[in-house]
Amino acid sequence: MTIADFDQIQDLSALFARQAQAMAVNGSSVYEDLCRSTSLELSRPGLLSEILNPWMRSRVGDMVPLRILGAAHRHVLERKAPVLALFFPTVGGVVPQDGRSRQMCFEAFVAVLDEHRDRLPELLIGPPQTNEIARAAALVGVLHMVSAQWDLPIRLHELGTSAGLHLRADHMRITGSGHDVGPVDSPVQLQDAWIDMDATLARPNVIERVGVDRDPIDVTTPEGRLHLTSFVWPDQLDRYERLRGAWNLVDAVPVDLKSGDVIDHVRSLRLREGSALVVWHSSVWMYLSEAQRAEFDTLIAGLALTASANSPLIEVSREFRQSRVGSSFPVVIRSWPMLSHIDAPAGESVVLGDSPAQGLPVTWSTPHVSGEV
Repeated sequence: MTIADFDQIQDLSALFARQAQAMAVNGSSVYEDLCRSTSLELSRPGLLSEILNPWMRSRVGDMVPLRILGAAHRHVLERKAPVLALFFPTVGGVVPQDGRSRQMCFEAFVAVLDEHRDRLPELLIGPPQTNEIARAAALVGVLHMVSAQWDLPIRLHELGTSAGLHLRADHMRITGSGHDVGPVDSPVQLQDAWIDMDATLARPNVIERVGVDRDPIDVTTPEGRLHLTSFVWPDQLDRYERLRGAWNLVDAVPVDLKSGDVIDHVRSLRLREGSALVVWHSSVWMYLSEAQRAEFDTLIAGLALTASANSPLIEVSREFRQSRVGSSFPVVIRSWPMLSHIDAPAGESVVLGDSPAQGLPVTWSTPHVSGEV
């Protein structure tokens, strides 16, 4: 699948079949089973097709299956789906182990969607708000590289920021490849997060933390935390615990969350002498249209014309480009000027490493240009 595939419209049955494969690869047997059963059920007329009729033809990049799964999980977290809760470990349930329990889980899933169908338009209106903490490990590595080269204060801006948790990345503890960075007592500990990291690193000094999202999540509120937690896959308790740990960084490290269009935000950016501007995005490009992605490239190219060694511009991305670079979520950098340890012209898309969907571990590699990224 390429970036252009995100703009395709497909039947919801096919989208759930695709999502089942992703769940199998990324280790959620509960959601894998639910997605396979849902795909099969949606291939014929019935109750589930009736409930989900408004979304039966959906854009691939809108990730509608994840929205539907998140809506069901939210009802479990709200204690409104007691039978489905029996199979969701996030509330003490047990993962189905046989055919009968899998069928019971699926029937409970359909029952929840049916009982709360009037609420689905509200819960499915926006993109999944995952904000997976482990994805920040890639950003931390690049922040350390930037600091090692330029020794400048960093202005960090995140596009599609969700709750802005990645903006606190330098306050998380990262270990791996003989490197231990971040506060030892951080409430977020990402152990063995890096493989083959051999770049020169230096502690970043982040002086500005700005995130923009169409609908940012306020995790200082119970509603915000509930909404974000609903998109954690219910049998992945390590992700659940990482998210809970991140709550403790929210008050300690303030950020500026803005509600707005990410392209408009890029249009407003300016470089400042004596500081490095780092623009970061992860698992966001699928939600943008082809036109928006093209406009982003144009705006970044214009901004880069004003970059210098005393005011560098760095774009860091971690987006799905599997068939293009032979990996899952590559860590890609574009920099003006380019980092000195990378043998490439300024502005080239350079792959620094690879990471799985949820972020860990990041396997760093010899930087190499990929003209297809």
